[in-house]
Amino acid sequence: MLWVILYLRVSTAEQAKQQYNLPSQEKKLRDYCQQQNLRILHLFIDRGESARTADRPEFQKMLAYCRGHRGKISQVIVADLSRLARNVMDQGTTIATLQQLGISLVSVDEPITDDTAAGKLARNMLASMNQFFSDSLSERIRYRMKAGLDAGRFLHYAPIGYRNVNKDLSPDLERAPLIRHAFELLASGNYSTTESVLSLVTAMGLKTRRGRPLTKQSWGRLLSNPIYAGWIRNGQNQVRGKHEPLVSEQLFQSVQNRLNGKSSPHNKLSEDFPLRGFVRCARCGKNLTAGWVKGRKERYARYWCWQKGCRAVGISKEELENRFVGLLGSFQPTAEFQAQLPLIAARQWETRKARIGKDAEMLSKRLAEQNTLNQKLITAKLNGEISVEDFKMMKDSISAESEKIKDQINALDSERSAMQDLMQQAQVQIIDLVAAWRNGTVNQKQELAKGIFPEGLVFSHEKQFFEPANIELIGMWHKWIDDFVAGKDEDFDIGAGDGI
Repeated sequence: MLWVILYLRVSTAEQAKQQYNLPSQEKKLRDYCQQQNLRILHLFIDRGESARTADRPEFQKMLAYCRGHRGKISQVIVADLSRLARNVMDQGTTIATLQQLGISLVSVDEPITDDTAAGKLARNMLASMNQFFSDSLSERIRYRMKAGLDAGRFLHYAPIGYRNVNKDLSPDLERAPLIRHAFELLASGNYSTTESVLSLVTAMGLKTRRGRPLTKQSWGRLLSNPIYAGWIRNGQNQVRGKHEPLVSEQLFQSVQNRLNGKSSPHNKLSEDFPLRGFVRCARCGKNLTAGWVKGRKERYARYWCWQKGCRAVGISKEELENRFVGLLGSFQPTAEFQAQLPLIAARQWETRKARIGKDAEMLSKRLAEQNTLNQKLITAKLNGEISVEDFKMMKDSISAESEKIKDQINALDSERSAMQDLMQQAQVQIIDLVAAWRNGTVNQKQELAKGIFPEGLVFSHEKQFFEPANIELIGMWHKWIDDFVAGKDEDFDIGAGDGI
C-alpha cells in the first residue's frame, strides 16, 4: 500500500487564524484523497511562513520525512503550487528532489501539471506567475515601508514600552516608566551590569505583553534600540520618528557609551560652563563640551570638541568666555541695536514659550511616574521580590530623580522670568549686556546668549575667535565696517591687500 503526504501553508499568522484558509486547504486535500482512494500518511503545516524561500520548518521536515520513507510514499499533495513555492528555482528543485525519491507532486487546483511536456510547461508558467506576484507584492511593500519611514512612522509591531495606536506609536503607560528608569539607572553608573538592572525592573513589573520576563538577549536589544530616543532605524537608514521618545538623546547616548565602555561628553547645564552646548566647533559643527581637566598641580577649566576624528577646539574657560564678553560689548551702546533688542527677545520668547509649556507638562508627568515607581518598588519589597540593599538603592535613585525633576521645573520658571525681565528691561532702558551676562545665573546667561544668537556661535581654534557663521554676526560686522569707512576721508578705501 502506497501512502501520500499533505502539505499546507499560510503566509502570515493572521491568515493561519482565519477559518477559511488552513481548514479549507485541509478539507480540499482530504476530499481529493477520499475521491482517489489514497491513504494519508502524514500532514505538514507551515503557519506564517513565506514561500519566497525554502527555509521553512515544516517544509524541510516534509522533505526529510520523504527521504526517510523512500519507497513508501507515492505522492506529495498541495492545494496549489503557490502553497509549495513562490520561487521558480525552489519549485523546480523540490519537484526534482521528489522525483529522485520516486514521489510525484500533485496540485489539486492545477491537475494539468503532470510530467508531460504540456504539464511541465504549465508548471513553469505557474511558477513564473507565482514568483511575479510575490516579487511585485514585495516591491509595493518596500515602497510603502520606505514612505512610512521617510514620514517618521514605525510600521511594525510596537516594541516593549510602546503601543500601536492608529498606526502610530504611543507610550505604554504601564511599561514606559520602567524602561525610562532602567536607562536612568544604567546611566547613573551605580550598576555594573545590565542584568542587575533587568532583575530590578522585572521585580517592579516589567514584563512582555504575554506576561513573560525579558531575556538577556531581548534586554540587550532593547537598550540599544534608538527608537526609545525618538529615532526609527531601518537597515542603514535612520530618521526622526513622529512618536514621543521615552528617553532623551543624551541619556540614550550615555547608556550606549557605558555599554561600549566609553565615557560620555557633558551635556547638562553647569554653573561653571555657561557656554557648553551653545558654542560649536568650526570644523565638525558639534557642540563643545567642557569640564575640569586635571593638571600636574591643579585642575583647569576648559572647553573642547569631543567629536572623535576632529577635536579641533581646545581652549580655557577664561579665554573663551572673555572672547564672548568682548563680542557682547561690541554690540552696544548703539541705538539701532537697542531698538532691535525687544524684537530679538520677543522672537526668542515666542519660540521658547511653547517649548517651556511642553517641557513643564512632560516634567509633571515624569514626577507622577516617579510616585508610581515608588509604589511598585514598595510592593516588590513587600512581596520579597527585591533585596533590602537593592530596595535602598532604588529608593535613593527614585528620590534623586524626583528632586532633579523638581529642579528642572524650577529652572523652567527661572527661564520664563529671565526672558520676561529681559523684554521689560529692553523696552524702558539701555541694557548693559556685559553686566547682564556677568551678574546672571547660568540659565539667564544661556537665555541672553540664545536671545541674541539663536543659532549659537561657531568657534575657530585657528582664528581664536567666533566664525561669522550666523546672521547676527555678519550683520554686526557689516555695520562696523560701514561705520568705520564713514568716519574716514572720501578717498579712503578698504579691501584686501596685495597678495591676499
